[in-house]
Amino acid sequence: MKRVPLFALFLACLASSAIAQTETAKGVVYDDANGNGARDPGERGVSGVLVSNGMDIVKTDRGGNYQVPVSEDAIVFVIKPRGWMNPVGPGDSVPRFYHIHKPGGSPEMRHAGVPPTGPLPASIDFPLRRQKEGKRFKVLCMGDTQTRNVDEVQFLANGLLAELHGTDAVFGIVLGDNVFDDLSVFAPLVETMGGLGIPWRHVPGNHDHNHDAPTAAATDDTFERFFGPSHYSFNYGPVHFIVLNNIRHNVGKDGYHGGLGERQLAFLRNDLAHVSPGQLVVLLMHIPVMSLDDTRAL
Repeated sequence: MKRVPLFALFLACLASSAIAQTETAKGVVYDDANGNGARDPGERGVSGVLVSNGMDIVKTDRGGNYQVPVSEDAIVFVIKPRGWMNPVGPGDSVPRFYHIHKPGGSPEMRHAGVPPTGPLPASIDFPLRRQKEGKRFKVLCMGDTQTRNVDEVQFLANGLLAELHGTDAVFGIVLGDNVFDDLSVFAPLVETMGGLGIPWRHVPGNHDHNHDAPTAAATDDTFERFFGPSHYSFNYGPVHFIVLNNIRHNVGKDGYHGGLGERQLAFLRNDLAHVSPGQLVVLLMHIPVMSLDDTRAL
Protein backbone atom coordinates (compact mmCIF):
# COMPACT_ATOMS: atom_id res chain seq x y z
CA MET A 1 0.00 0.00 0.00
CA LYS A 2 1.31 3.43 -0.93
CA ARG A 3 2.05 5.60 2.08
CA VAL A 4 0.72 9.15 2.21
CA PRO A 5 2.74 11.72 4.18
CA LEU A 6 1.05 12.81 7.42
CA PHE A 7 1.30 16.48 6.41
CA ALA A 8 -0.56 15.77 3.16
CA LEU A 9 -3.31 14.00 5.09
CA PHE A 10 -3.57 16.99 7.42
CA LEU A 11 -3.98 19.38 4.47
CA ALA A 12 -6.57 17.08 2.91
CA CYS A 13 -8.57 17.07 6.16
CA LEU A 14 -8.46 20.85 6.29
CA ALA A 15 -9.63 21.11 2.70
CA SER A 16 -12.50 18.66 3.19
CA SER A 17 -13.53 20.48 6.37
CA ALA A 18 -13.62 23.81 4.53
CA ILE A 19 -15.69 22.28 1.74
CA ALA A 20 -18.11 20.73 4.23
CA GLN A 21 -18.64 24.08 5.94
CA THR A 22 -19.49 25.88 2.70
CA GLU A 23 -23.09 25.89 1.51
CA THR A 24 -24.88 27.64 -1.32
CA ALA A 25 -27.43 30.31 -0.54
CA LYS A 26 -30.03 30.75 -3.24
CA GLY A 27 -33.17 32.77 -3.69
CA VAL A 28 -34.95 35.47 -5.66
CA VAL A 29 -34.81 39.25 -5.67
CA TYR A 30 -38.34 40.32 -6.56
CA ASP A 31 -40.57 43.34 -7.13
CA ASP A 32 -42.69 43.54 -3.97
CA ALA A 33 -45.47 45.44 -5.72
CA ASN A 34 -47.85 45.50 -2.75
CA GLY A 35 -45.13 46.12 -0.16
CA ASN A 36 -46.11 43.31 2.20
CA GLY A 37 -42.61 41.83 2.38
CA ALA A 38 -43.69 38.45 1.00
CA ARG A 39 -43.54 37.20 -2.57
CA ASP A 40 -47.07 36.86 -3.86
CA PRO A 41 -48.29 35.31 -7.12
CA GLY A 42 -47.54 37.61 -10.02
CA GLU A 43 -44.65 39.43 -8.32
CA ARG A 44 -41.78 39.02 -10.73
CA GLY A 45 -38.09 38.62 -10.08
CA VAL A 46 -35.79 41.56 -10.81
CA SER A 47 -32.89 40.80 -13.13
CA GLY A 48 -29.40 42.27 -12.97
CA VAL A 49 -29.41 42.95 -9.22
CA LEU A 50 -26.17 42.34 -7.32
CA VAL A 51 -26.16 40.00 -4.32
CA SER A 52 -23.15 39.41 -2.05
CA ASN A 53 -21.89 37.25 0.80
CA GLY A 54 -19.60 40.03 1.98
CA MET A 55 -16.85 39.11 -0.47
CA ASP A 56 -18.19 37.49 -3.64
CA ILE A 57 -20.76 39.32 -5.75
CA VAL A 58 -23.19 37.67 -8.17
CA LYS A 59 -25.89 39.07 -10.43
CA THR A 60 -29.49 37.87 -10.59
CA ASP A 61 -30.61 36.19 -13.81
CA ARG A 62 -33.64 37.07 -15.93
CA GLY A 63 -35.95 35.59 -13.30
CA GLY A 64 -34.29 37.37 -10.38
CA ASN A 65 -32.58 34.18 -9.19
CA TYR A 66 -29.14 34.10 -7.57
CA GLN A 67 -26.74 31.64 -5.96
CA VAL A 68 -23.79 32.53 -3.73
CA PRO A 69 -21.54 30.44 -1.45
CA VAL A 70 -21.78 30.99 2.31
CA SER A 71 -19.87 29.81 5.37
CA GLU A 72 -21.35 29.11 8.80
CA ASP A 73 -20.79 32.75 9.73
CA ALA A 74 -22.09 34.82 6.84
CA ILE A 75 -24.49 37.57 5.87
CA VAL A 76 -26.10 37.49 2.45
CA PHE A 77 -27.29 40.87 1.23
CA VAL A 78 -28.67 42.61 -1.81
CA ILE A 79 -26.91 45.70 -3.17
CA LYS A 80 -29.75 48.18 -3.62
CA PRO A 81 -29.95 49.24 -7.27
CA ARG A 82 -30.89 52.71 -8.44
CA GLY A 83 -34.62 53.34 -8.54
CA TRP A 84 -35.49 50.70 -5.94
CA MET A 85 -35.89 50.74 -2.17
CA ASN A 86 -35.37 48.18 0.58
CA PRO A 87 -38.14 47.67 3.15
CA VAL A 88 -37.45 48.94 6.66
CA GLY A 89 -38.24 47.10 9.86
CA PRO A 90 -41.50 47.70 11.73
CA GLY A 91 -41.11 50.51 14.25
CA ASP A 92 -37.57 51.41 13.21
CA SER A 93 -35.60 52.92 10.35
CA VAL A 94 -33.17 50.14 9.45
CA PRO A 95 -33.29 48.88 5.83
CA ARG A 96 -33.89 45.12 5.65
CA PHE A 97 -31.64 44.07 2.80
CA TYR A 98 -29.82 41.14 4.39
CA HIS A 99 -30.09 37.64 5.84
CA ILE A 100 -27.78 36.51 8.66
CA HIS A 101 -26.63 32.89 8.48
CA LYS A 102 -25.07 31.87 11.78
CA PRO A 103 -26.42 28.39 12.66
CA GLY A 104 -24.67 28.23 16.03
CA GLY A 105 -25.28 31.85 16.95
CA SER A 106 -22.79 34.21 18.55
CA PRO A 107 -20.55 33.27 21.48
CA GLU A 108 -21.68 34.32 24.94
CA MET A 109 -20.82 37.96 25.56
CA ARG A 110 -21.96 40.78 27.82
CA HIS A 111 -24.18 42.12 25.04
CA ALA A 112 -26.02 39.42 23.13
CA GLY A 113 -25.02 38.91 19.55
CA VAL A 114 -26.92 36.96 16.92
CA PRO A 115 -29.11 34.09 18.19
CA PRO A 116 -28.75 30.73 16.41
CA THR A 117 -30.30 31.07 12.97
CA GLY A 118 -30.63 27.35 12.31
CA PRO A 119 -30.15 25.69 8.92
CA LEU A 120 -29.83 27.68 5.73
CA PRO A 121 -33.33 28.38 4.34
CA ALA A 122 -34.23 26.70 1.05
CA SER A 123 -34.74 30.14 -0.49
CA ILE A 124 -33.58 33.54 0.78
CA ASP A 125 -35.71 36.07 -1.07
CA PHE A 126 -35.19 39.82 -1.05
CA PRO A 127 -38.07 42.24 -1.71
CA LEU A 128 -37.52 45.53 -3.52
CA ARG A 129 -39.99 48.32 -4.27
CA ARG A 130 -39.73 50.89 -7.01
CA GLN A 131 -39.10 54.51 -6.04
CA LYS A 132 -38.23 57.73 -7.82
CA GLU A 133 -34.65 58.90 -7.32
CA GLY A 134 -33.50 62.23 -8.72
CA LYS A 135 -30.02 63.21 -9.83
CA ARG A 136 -29.85 65.64 -6.91
CA PHE A 137 -30.87 64.67 -3.38
CA LYS A 138 -30.12 65.42 0.26
CA VAL A 139 -28.63 63.07 2.84
CA LEU A 140 -28.29 63.63 6.59
CA CYS A 141 -24.85 62.73 7.96
CA MET A 142 -23.82 62.64 11.59
CA GLY A 143 -21.05 60.94 13.49
CA ASP A 144 -20.15 60.03 17.05
CA THR A 145 -23.61 60.36 18.54
CA GLN A 146 -22.11 58.22 21.35
CA THR A 147 -25.32 57.83 23.33
CA ARG A 148 -24.36 56.24 26.66
CA ASN A 149 -27.84 55.44 27.98
CA VAL A 150 -31.56 55.95 27.39
CA ASP A 151 -31.41 59.47 28.85
CA GLU A 152 -28.85 60.50 26.25
CA VAL A 153 -30.98 58.96 23.49
CA GLN A 154 -33.77 61.22 24.72
CA PHE A 155 -31.40 64.21 24.62
CA LEU A 156 -30.70 63.34 20.98
CA ALA A 157 -34.43 63.08 20.28
CA ASN A 158 -35.31 66.37 21.96
CA GLY A 159 -32.37 68.23 20.46
CA LEU A 160 -30.96 67.41 17.04
CA LEU A 161 -33.67 65.04 15.84
CA ALA A 162 -36.44 67.45 16.86
CA GLU A 163 -34.85 70.11 14.66
CA LEU A 164 -34.71 67.68 11.74
CA HIS A 165 -38.40 66.75 11.72
CA GLY A 166 -39.87 67.52 8.32
CA THR A 167 -36.51 67.12 6.59
CA ASP A 168 -36.51 66.52 2.85
CA ALA A 169 -33.44 64.28 3.09
CA VAL A 170 -33.97 60.89 1.46
CA PHE A 171 -31.98 58.95 4.07
CA GLY A 172 -29.54 59.45 6.93
CA ILE A 173 -26.13 58.05 7.85
CA VAL A 174 -24.47 57.70 11.26
CA LEU A 175 -20.73 57.42 10.67
CA GLY A 176 -19.86 55.25 13.65
CA ASP A 177 -19.88 55.39 17.45
CA ASN A 178 -23.66 55.21 17.41
CA VAL A 179 -23.47 54.38 21.12
CA PHE A 180 -20.72 54.46 23.75
CA ASP A 181 -19.79 50.85 24.61
CA ASP A 182 -23.18 49.96 26.14
CA LEU A 183 -24.65 48.09 23.18
CA SER A 184 -28.03 47.71 24.92
CA VAL A 185 -28.59 51.32 23.83
CA PHE A 186 -28.83 50.21 20.18
CA ALA A 187 -32.51 49.28 20.67
CA PRO A 188 -33.82 52.64 21.97
CA LEU A 189 -31.56 54.49 19.53
CA VAL A 190 -32.99 52.64 16.52
CA GLU A 191 -36.55 53.19 17.71
CA THR A 192 -35.96 56.90 18.33
CA MET A 193 -34.29 57.57 14.99
CA GLY A 194 -37.12 55.76 13.26
CA GLY A 195 -39.40 58.59 14.33
CA LEU A 196 -37.81 60.85 11.74
CA GLY A 197 -39.51 58.87 8.99
CA ILE A 198 -36.48 58.21 6.77
CA PRO A 199 -34.20 55.17 6.45
CA TRP A 200 -30.94 55.31 8.43
CA ARG A 201 -27.68 53.60 7.50
CA HIS A 202 -25.30 52.89 10.38
CA VAL A 203 -21.52 52.58 10.12
CA PRO A 204 -19.72 50.70 12.93
CA GLY A 205 -17.32 52.62 15.18
CA ASN A 206 -14.92 51.56 17.91
CA HIS A 207 -17.59 52.15 20.60
CA ASP A 208 -20.11 49.96 18.73
CA HIS A 209 -18.21 46.68 19.09
CA ASN A 210 -18.24 43.81 21.59
CA HIS A 211 -15.09 44.52 23.58
CA ASP A 212 -15.27 41.15 25.35
CA ALA A 213 -15.58 39.14 22.13
CA PRO A 214 -13.41 35.99 22.23
CA THR A 215 -12.58 36.27 18.51
CA ALA A 216 -12.11 39.07 16.01
CA ALA A 217 -15.05 37.77 13.97
CA ALA A 218 -17.42 38.21 16.93
CA THR A 219 -16.55 41.82 17.75
CA ASP A 220 -19.35 43.23 15.61
CA ASP A 221 -21.99 40.54 16.28
CA THR A 222 -24.30 42.79 18.32
CA PHE A 223 -23.98 45.52 15.70
CA GLU A 224 -24.96 42.96 13.06
CA ARG A 225 -27.99 41.88 15.09
CA PHE A 226 -29.40 45.40 14.90
CA PHE A 227 -28.04 46.76 11.61
CA GLY A 228 -26.97 43.84 9.43
CA PRO A 229 -23.60 43.60 7.66
CA SER A 230 -20.84 45.91 8.84
CA HIS A 231 -19.67 46.40 5.26
CA TYR A 232 -21.80 46.56 2.11
CA SER A 233 -22.80 48.95 -0.66
CA PHE A 234 -25.93 50.51 -2.13
CA ASN A 235 -26.96 52.92 -4.85
CA TYR A 236 -29.12 56.01 -4.70
CA GLY A 237 -29.67 58.11 -7.79
CA PRO A 238 -26.41 58.34 -9.74
CA VAL A 239 -24.27 57.78 -6.61
CA HIS A 240 -22.72 54.53 -5.36
CA PHE A 241 -22.20 54.37 -1.58
CA ILE A 242 -19.84 51.88 0.11
CA VAL A 243 -20.01 51.24 3.86
CA LEU A 244 -16.77 49.91 5.36
CA ASN A 245 -15.88 48.61 8.82
CA ASN A 246 -12.37 49.92 9.38
CA ILE A 247 -12.12 49.22 13.12
CA ARG A 248 -10.05 46.22 14.22
CA HIS A 249 -10.12 45.52 17.96
CA ASN A 250 -7.12 43.98 19.67
CA VAL A 251 -8.84 40.83 20.95
CA GLY A 252 -7.90 40.13 24.55
CA LYS A 253 -6.22 43.52 24.87
CA ASP A 254 -7.29 47.12 25.19
CA GLY A 255 -7.57 49.39 22.19
CA TYR A 256 -7.98 48.96 18.45
CA HIS A 257 -6.28 49.75 15.18
CA GLY A 258 -7.50 50.75 11.76
CA GLY A 259 -7.74 48.24 8.95
CA LEU A 260 -10.05 46.53 6.49
CA GLY A 261 -8.66 43.03 6.06
CA GLU A 262 -8.56 40.88 2.95
CA ARG A 263 -12.26 39.99 2.97
CA GLN A 264 -13.39 43.62 2.81
CA LEU A 265 -10.69 44.48 0.29
CA ALA A 266 -11.89 41.61 -1.90
CA PHE A 267 -15.48 42.85 -1.59
CA LEU A 268 -14.33 46.35 -2.48
CA ARG A 269 -12.53 45.13 -5.61
CA ASN A 270 -15.50 43.03 -6.69
CA ASP A 271 -17.95 45.83 -5.96
CA LEU A 272 -16.04 48.50 -7.86
CA ALA A 273 -15.85 46.18 -10.87
CA HIS A 274 -19.60 46.81 -11.28
CA VAL A 275 -19.37 50.60 -10.99
CA SER A 276 -19.66 52.56 -14.22
CA PRO A 277 -16.67 54.68 -15.28
CA GLY A 278 -17.13 58.24 -14.05
CA GLN A 279 -19.79 57.31 -11.48
CA LEU A 280 -19.50 59.11 -8.15
CA VAL A 281 -18.44 56.73 -5.35
CA VAL A 282 -18.77 57.73 -1.68
CA LEU A 283 -16.90 55.75 0.99
CA LEU A 284 -18.52 55.69 4.43
CA MET A 285 -16.28 54.71 7.36
CA HIS A 286 -15.51 55.72 10.94
CA ILE A 287 -11.83 56.64 11.15
CA PRO A 288 -9.77 58.42 8.46
CA VAL A 289 -8.60 56.26 5.59
CA MET A 290 -4.97 57.31 6.18
CA SER A 291 -5.15 55.67 9.63
CA LEU A 292 -5.57 52.16 8.20
CA ASP A 293 -2.92 49.45 8.25
CA ASP A 294 -3.79 48.55 4.67
CA THR A 295 -4.21 52.05 3.22
CA ARG A 296 -1.91 51.25 0.31
CA ALA A 297 -4.14 48.33 -0.68
CA LEU A 298 -6.89 50.83 -1.42
